[in-house]
Amino acid sequence: MVQSASAIDLYMLVFGGALALALLVAGVVGFLFLYQKRVSEQELVVREMQLGLQQQVVYRTLDAVEDERKRVARDLHDEIGAALSAMRLLVTQLAQHTPPTPEAANLTTRFKDVIDNTIDSIRRISNDLLPQGLEELGLTYALEGLCEAAMALSDVDIELRVDTEPALSNRRGLLVYRLVQELLNNALKHAAASEIKLSLHHEAQQVRLHYADNGQGFDFEQAYQRRSFGLKNIETRAQMLEGTVAFDTQPAQGLRVTLSIPLTA
Repeated sequence: MVQSASAIDLYMLVFGGALALALLVAGVVGFLFLYQKRVSEQELVVREMQLGLQQQVVYRTLDAVEDERKRVARDLHDEIGAALSAMRLLVTQLAQHTPPTPEAANLTTRFKDVIDNTIDSIRRISNDLLPQGLEELGLTYALEGLCEAAMALSDVDIELRVDTEPALSNRRGLLVYRLVQELLNNALKHAAASEIKLSLHHEAQQVRLHYADNGQGFDFEQAYQRRSFGLKNIETRAQMLEGTVAFDTQPAQGLRVTLSIPLTA
């Protein structure tokens, strides 16, 4: 009887020890699991903060670039453009006080042509830096000017359709303008497109931009993995607009881009 009680006590002791050990192991495992989960959550927060800081740096850099473009464009227009106009006037007055010889008339005409060409170049550069009429007349007017300039410089047919003037701030309108400018530059320089279609219209609480060309197209995955500068510019500007952008392209099948911009951002 004594031996039986001792055996039971031994079994209870072994069972209790095993149970305590199992609970201890479970506690350690649970602690490690929770600790690892907490560490992962903290790492995720840190990565999100780092990404947010990187985005802020990119956004501030782009804003600084646009501010500098505005300053340079206005200096070109107000100072250089005015100086060239005054120079042309002086050349005209000089011709009136110079003996009317064929050589003098020829030189005067050549001087005027050079000055006029320089003024046109200043206007074109100034318009590239600061879209003409964007702040005063709106995004539609600026996009029309951009398309006309592209067609004047290359053999491409651009069709632009806008149902109503988008309700976007000047800053957001400038971002859309730069995005379209990037698309057109890529189409003319790399895609060899001859036809481009652009449309801008409202859908519920958003503005949607559609772009399509008949250019060479490309492998999107390969271009994205190579960190194509043009694609990243478009993507970054879409993020600054708090919108989404989708690309649809294949080699020899052109490029289609859809940009959705929320009006409530």
